[in-house]
Amino acid sequence: MAVHPIRLKLFLAVAGLMLLTSHTLRATSVARTGGTPPAPQRPRSVEASENQTGPLSEVAFYRLVQRVRQGQITTDAAIRELRQRGIAFEVTDEVLDRARQLGAPGALITVLVELAFAPSQPSPKPSPTARPKPTRTIPSGSAPATPEPARDQEDPPDNEPPASSEDETARLSQLPLIEQARFHALRSADDLPDFIVTQTIRRMVRDGRGQWQTRDTLETEVRVEGGRERVELLSINGRATQRRYEDVGGATSVGDFSGQLAAPFLPSTNTRFREAKRERYRGRLCRVYDFVVPRATSGYTLTVRLSDGTPQRIQVGYQGSLWIDEATKRVLRIEHTATDIPPGFPMSQVESAVDYDWVTILGKNYWMPLTAETIQVSDAYRQAFRNVSEFRNYRKFEGDVKIIE
Repeated sequence: MAVHPIRLKLFLAVAGLMLLTSHTLRATSVARTGGTPPAPQRPRSVEASENQTGPLSEVAFYRLVQRVRQGQITTDAAIRELRQRGIAFEVTDEVLDRARQLGAPGALITVLVELAFAPSQPSPKPSPTARPKPTRTIPSGSAPATPEPARDQEDPPDNEPPASSEDETARLSQLPLIEQARFHALRSADDLPDFIVTQTIRRMVRDGRGQWQTRDTLETEVRVEGGRERVELLSINGRATQRRYEDVGGATSVGDFSGQLAAPFLPSTNTRFREAKRERYRGRLCRVYDFVVPRATSGYTLTVRLSDGTPQRIQVGYQGSLWIDEATKRVLRIEHTATDIPPGFPMSQVESAVDYDWVTILGKNYWMPLTAETIQVSDAYRQAFRNVSEFRNYRKFEGDVKIIE
């Protein structure tokens, strides 16, 4: 039996651009309709957004995202407009998810979060009933809070001081540590570049005495492009090979570079966190949080390919622990165990652990896995597999990219 990798599937409901465009076009049509009888009076926030003055409504913000995506304005111009006008809607988890699904640049989402936590909105201010409330979570995007101005854009007005990383740090410091870790974990997922990394996998099986015995050592090259991983097998036990990674049999592992870190923090998973203890790990003072993700919202699937090649998949829950570095506010280690595995499924136990730290790719730092370990046990077949992976030589992946609108 060949046991294939655990995959964390992040199921997010993607709102269609056509639906949003249709909605905004109808709003514009109403604004231009005249005659008798008069059109119903529209909310003040919609009037303001259509007149390009006053705080942005939620729909107007989505339209701003569309303008960026369609190349009508640059990200820097959109950020200036957002800061100048402010917002007249509540910034919730759903709003942030929708913005990300529509392709909002990370820097624009970061500014939206800043406005949500700001003590006041830029003038003119929305009515008190329309003032934003702090969101329960703060997913963010890919770029730093202070993006580099585009070469073809004018400098920001002198009366508009640029946001600084110190400002963002000050705002984040007011939140609980688990929320700061959430911010950085989701930003790391968004900030993931296209890259190549060399992965060495030491594969072990458990013998009759319960001892782990090395079966073989695989060296692979993992290419991550657009968040998707492609694995090429380079060698087996130090000898070059032409075999495909999918054909080596046994338990195989891949990086899952963004999914495993971000998944517990996604609003859709309904994860429950509980601070458990404080301890040192890898020389750093950490707070350890236990967490539980229910099966219904986990998006975590186990896949086993049977001997006849038929894949068998189930969705399970999972629970585990996070080690959050108090200095960097980032997840230093994550461990989790699959739960709610139904009786009769070929796998009876699945565990995973990943250690993270900074790596440098073309002079920029990214929070990436350094080591990973998976354990997969099948009581029915009396088999147990353990894979220990090391990641090294992170480097930029340059490929031909074609964007189709």
